[in-house]
Amino acid sequence: SISTAEASSLLTLTKHSPTLNEPFQASNFERLPHVPCVTLFHKEGRVGCGTYERDSVTGTLVPWSTAASSSSSVGSYVAVMDQSEFTNDNLDSLTSSSSSSSSSSSLVGILVLNATTVTSMEQLVSLGLSPAPQNPQGEGTPSAQVSANSEYAWNAHGDGLTNRNLYGIPTVLVTSDSVSDYLLQVATDQASQLQASSVSGDTEPSVVAEFNYYMGPEAMDSQTCLEWRDTDGTWSPKCLPLGGNSIWATAGSPELVQEQQDRRLEQGSSQKDIVIMATSMDATSMFHDAVPAANAAASNILTLLMAAKLVGSSLSDETLDALPKRILFGFFQGESYGFLGSRSFLQDVAYPGFTCDEGRTVYQNSRHANDGDPEACLYPLRPNLAFSDLGDIAGMIALDQVGVLTTENTLYVHGDAEEGTFDGFLANVLLALSSDDFTVAASSVEGDYPPTPLTSLMQLSEGGVGGAILSGYDDAFATGSMYHSHLDSNFVRPIDMDAIAAAATIMARAALATASDDGDMDSDTAAQNAATAIPSLSSDDETLLELADCFFTNGNCKLLIQHGLVERANTKQATGLDLGLGSPLGTPPNYYTGIYNADEGQPFVQVGTSYYGAYTGDEYGKKTTDAFVTRPLLLEMAIHGLLNDYLGRGSRSEETTNFKKCSNTDDCSKVSYCSATGDSAVCTGNKQCVCSRANFHIAVDEAFVAAPNNFTGHFDVSPVYTADEDGGDGESYIRSAMYTEAFWSSSVGVRVYRDAGKSTGTWALVCGILTFALCIGSTLFLKKSLKKEKLY
Repeated sequence: SISTAEASSLLTLTKHSPTLNEPFQASNFERLPHVPCVTLFHKEGRVGCGTYERDSVTGTLVPWSTAASSSSSVGSYVAVMDQSEFTNDNLDSLTSSSSSSSSSSSLVGILVLNATTVTSMEQLVSLGLSPAPQNPQGEGTPSAQVSANSEYAWNAHGDGLTNRNLYGIPTVLVTSDSVSDYLLQVATDQASQLQASSVSGDTEPSVVAEFNYYMGPEAMDSQTCLEWRDTDGTWSPKCLPLGGNSIWATAGSPELVQEQQDRRLEQGSSQKDIVIMATSMDATSMFHDAVPAANAAASNILTLLMAAKLVGSSLSDETLDALPKRILFGFFQGESYGFLGSRSFLQDVAYPGFTCDEGRTVYQNSRHANDGDPEACLYPLRPNLAFSDLGDIAGMIALDQVGVLTTENTLYVHGDAEEGTFDGFLANVLLALSSDDFTVAASSVEGDYPPTPLTSLMQLSEGGVGGAILSGYDDAFATGSMYHSHLDSNFVRPIDMDAIAAAATIMARAALATASDDGDMDSDTAAQNAATAIPSLSSDDETLLELADCFFTNGNCKLLIQHGLVERANTKQATGLDLGLGSPLGTPPNYYTGIYNADEGQPFVQVGTSYYGAYTGDEYGKKTTDAFVTRPLLLEMAIHGLLNDYLGRGSRSEETTNFKKCSNTDDCSKVSYCSATGDSAVCTGNKQCVCSRANFHIAVDEAFVAAPNNFTGHFDVSPVYTADEDGGDGESYIRSAMYTEAFWSSSVGVRVYRDAGKSTGTWALVCGILTFALCIGSTLFLKKSLKKEKLY
């Protein structure tokens, strides 16, 4: 697919006025800068856009309304439409008019234009356009079977375009304002010319768009394309799963072995229960290289990171270690495509819990093969088994879309506030954390929960464990949220930084309050104590504003890159491999989860000189270079480093602790302030040694298992459930959505140029033939003359 760097360049186009000669006939415009709508496969078929065949298709630019309503023939045409007009209803009008038996017009593609003179940004915000379904990941979507309460219309302005199969209708977004305005004018002028020519019979050269966007045949699904074999029998997948890496971190030092043994004797469980503070870190849109997700993803990440910082800077490790429960912060990847990250994590931790094949548990790095060093699993491959040391899950507080509010200075709690249950305790703690500046109110919706990581917990635990959600909306997403749209941008509609600061404060205090519960579930007292221990975050906080600039404006900011560079150095120090920096977030940022392979976050194992997505042989560990390796995205690397930095200081300040300087983790081997049993120091992006608190966890569909003894990108499709669990006949089936992205050629794109018509080519051919004949005749005449003069 188009790289982040390329996508960034598409959004920073030249501002000079285009003409038919410049840039139409120049190299930078003939190949039109754009962001494509691409094809995704799932377990039942496909969604998204693409051409019917490998051959390119060409059509005249005309306004979509002209093509949909005109009784005259338009021929093969490309519909030009403002982004506010790109709706399901209008597509229905286009496709029905094009497929009509009485129509001689044929729709071959769509150019969606950035905000033009047709619609202002203010009008777009008021429309609340969203291409996602009204019930996101709910009934009628590929993710329906992994959702809870999946019929409620949380996305009231949802159009459902993201679930539409536009096979045969390649579609792209033109992001430049000036180019969009010009294309609209050209299309409008050509519509007038078409109407005039239908009367006079005269035709003029037209400006056309040529699409080269083949993304696989119509009859294709994820399992078929992943299992594809060439005619010679070679396994050659034609797509890759969506996914990446989630990041989780605990507050406080690792539990001592003696403490775990004592707890097992007293309570029957060796680990403390955990309370998860969770959020999603991805989003989507119709155009996957344009997913700014300021409210749907960036505000979530920013808020929960600042909540972790508040906990880490306000509470010592000694205080955190003495709490009855442990606090876990979870940033889950791939949530927009079937809750990939949260389901993968929760299934491995508890539902039903991860099982490594017998004899496949090994050390992460052969060069560090000593008791106490981190362990991993060769098959099914897990590069880190730290999650296996976590206790039972007591509950979860999820965070969602707090950057755009439905009611000024009000955040909402979704959850059952019934007294006497831990779920109710979580909800009541949040409700007790209102402040003078912000109100925390109960949602007016009862019994239904919006789609968040809590969905996974409730569904996997079959309702046995639940929690609450803190959000910026009540009974529906905010009108201006532009949910899962390329318009969910801080530039289109500014994010409420006061709301971010308030939500971060509430989440930090809720984490402490819920982890403090020893069984009495006194929400008011717990909330009051937490408010005393953790100060309010100001919306002018320096760290908050620096991170906001990174997540909303410049995803390639110095802070994220610095953390990524140190994470890269740490990986090289641990494994001997330099995998480079993970794929950047981009400028502007792009929160599409992306494909899952070795370059984009799929972990692999090095055995000798070979690399595998999973391994069942007996050679691992025979060489010191054998190791598990992951190259996460830059965003994932940065969050991992920031969580270590925020939670790994034990509330120590630079005034009271001489934090050791470092360039990689090897420099941190002898620090004295990470001396608890099982604790270790790590180097972070600020070039200081802190105590290690963060971990990566794979975020990929549960039906996809990396094939053993093959390179990355090869996956077995494994049914996870059997029908007899529901009283059926025992036949295996797959519950998850199984999203994959099709492979596509690097030569795909759109050209826009003036088509001079067939007559020009005919006249050029005739002129060429006449010129050739004249040349031959002249040559023969000259030869004859030279012979006559005896010069030949």
